Amino acid sequence: MVIVEVVKPKIMLEKYSRRKKYILTIKTLTISVILLHKYNVYTIYHKLLRNNHMINNINILLFSSLLIISGCLDQKIHRDIFSIATCNNEENCQRNSLQKLNNKTPYTLSFIEIDDQGFFSDRSQFDVLKKHIENKTRKNNTFIYVYVHGWQHNASINDSNVKHFKEQLNKISNQLSLSKREVIGIYIGWRGKTSSVPLLKYLTFWDRKNSAKHIADKNIIEIWRFLRKLKNNSISDTKILTVGHSFGAEIVFTAINKTLVNDLIDSTVNKQYKTSTSGLGDLVLLINPTFDALKYAHFQNINERHNEFLGTQKPILSIFTSESDWITKYIFPAGNTISRRFEPHRYMKTTIGEENVLINQNMAEKTSIGHFKPFITHRLEMKNKNIDISSTQRVNLINDLKSDWASGVNPLNFSNTRLIRNPIIKAKNPYLVVQVDKALMPNHNNFFGKEIDEFLNEFILFSID
Repeated sequence: MVIVEVVKPKIMLEKYSRRKKYILTIKTLTISVILLHKYNVYTIYHKLLRNNHMINNINILLFSSLLIISGCLDQKIHRDIFSIATCNNEENCQRNSLQKLNNKTPYTLSFIEIDDQGFFSDRSQFDVLKKHIENKTRKNNTFIYVYVHGWQHNASINDSNVKHFKEQLNKISNQLSLSKREVIGIYIGWRGKTSSVPLLKYLTFWDRKNSAKHIADKNIIEIWRFLRKLKNNSISDTKILTVGHSFGAEIVFTAINKTLVNDLIDSTVNKQYKTSTSGLGDLVLLINPTFDALKYAHFQNINERHNEFLGTQKPILSIFTSESDWITKYIFPAGNTISRRFEPHRYMKTTIGEENVLINQNMAEKTSIGHFKPFITHRLEMKNKNIDISSTQRVNLINDLKSDWASGVNPLNFSNTRLIRNPIIKAKNPYLVVQVDKALMPNHNNFFGKEIDEFLNEFILFSID
């Protein structure tokens, strides 16, 4: 083997390195100011100024910040036994990358871990999963649920997202039991959490966002290519759901963006839909995503140039953002304003519903997609709180939702919530950007509440079953 080392000129390398450090430092200081304001600790700051040990305190803070930015948690692989394990007790198979959980409603849970540079932590995790899925889809109708976590999470045994994903799989397995679908969950883990130090862990935002960019364009794409090919060639009925949260939502959208655009273009002739557009699998849900509205603009523009949607069209891509998510509402634009300050921008013509509008590229680039008002298509609000419905009632509800969607009914009424479409948005538009009432989703990470959980489950069943 011949190893070739590519050496950049020292001056260019130092200049590039200084620029990256400068931007990261400015972003970190900006986040620090926002955190100081949010947690109301200006009084602590003024006390430090009056203290003789101010310099020592500041040095300690800066040193701690450097530790946080560099990442204190290592890149160890959490699921390092690459075989399927049948578990009556979850503790017996926690290190297996593929787990068959014998609950009342059994499902299979798989873990695929990605490192900071975007490569499989160990490809064996993916290889074992592929073999398992290929065997299952030859014999059974299958529901494949892919989840990509976000900031402050990973694939560790005790991570709250892992726990919630298991609960979701169990619930969906129960709801799909009548259709006799085999349920397979795929948890895609990466180092979204690099520190557990309170408050200061928020300084890792831009460092982890940078890692998410690396992840989105490398090995993870293989997973969706495999699943898409499997669905298209499968003799059984295979349904695929992909959910991404926070940076995980950004990873998903970046990785599948071209596929979604190509399918949208291929499904139309002379601005009319000739077939229902399918996107990636059956449904993609992005929750509190961390990408800007300008990244979505070309996709939105292509979609709006077409006049009609078929009656059979179901939601393909749905973005849900809490109106009170301060991470995407404040920290995100602050950092983007600094890093893209000197880039040229213009006003861009586009169509939203029946209206021709001008989009300020500068504002779109600084604003996360879920807070960019021109692109918001729906609002999700609380209707009833703590209303429980039976399995039979839920089946009837899903059937009613399918009928109402095809007929263009507005709003769509779910068991505890209502989805209100902006009147200028065309009915049956399969690409939704939804502003979520803070009563349902109070912040960036809290989308586990009973009402929002019920809504997401009903929305999934209505969209793909």
